[in-house]
Amino acid sequence: MVSPYELLAGLALLREKKRRSHQHHTQDLQEWSGFQVHIGDLVCLIPCDQVEEVVTPASVAAVRGVASWINGVIYCRAQLVTLVDVAALLLGKERVSSTGRAFVVRGAREWFGLQTGSFEGVRHIWSDTPVCAAPHLVKGKGLHYIRQWLLLDDQPVAVVDALKLVSALESGEIAV
Repeated sequence: MVSPYELLAGLALLREKKRRSHQHHTQDLQEWSGFQVHIGDLVCLIPCDQVEEVVTPASVAAVRGVASWINGVIYCRAQLVTLVDVAALLLGKERVSSTGRAFVVRGAREWFGLQTGSFEGVRHIWSDTPVCAAPHLVKGKGLHYIRQWLLLDDQPVAVVDALKLVSALESGEIAV
């Protein structure tokens, strides 16, 4: 029996062959993958190459005297990881007790677990994927950490620059 990973990898290869056969120029297509998640009402992608590990925190230690968007800390790969509620941080949404997955990103000195809404899986993105403008309703400091907007399935999808966000958290640009 074929594993789901092998099936997805095979489908991605077939898609690449189909695109190349329809391509009229000689430029090679580039491909990258991202974790598709919901941050508030937004559909977002977090590039897979920016994430060290995806974990489901079992035991979260609460921390007093920190910003309201800090969910606590966990222990992962022999490191303390600060859990950040990304919707509360970037969109100003009310914090909800997040028990879902955390996308662990390594900064220069610290590790952060970015907790989002629902996780929908891994998307493969090609260099010829159409880009689009940010929806008019999207505002706030979160726009600073969005690398670009892509049009996927006729819906705008934000590509979050997790490394830039973690760097801002480490440098104090975003006060913890």
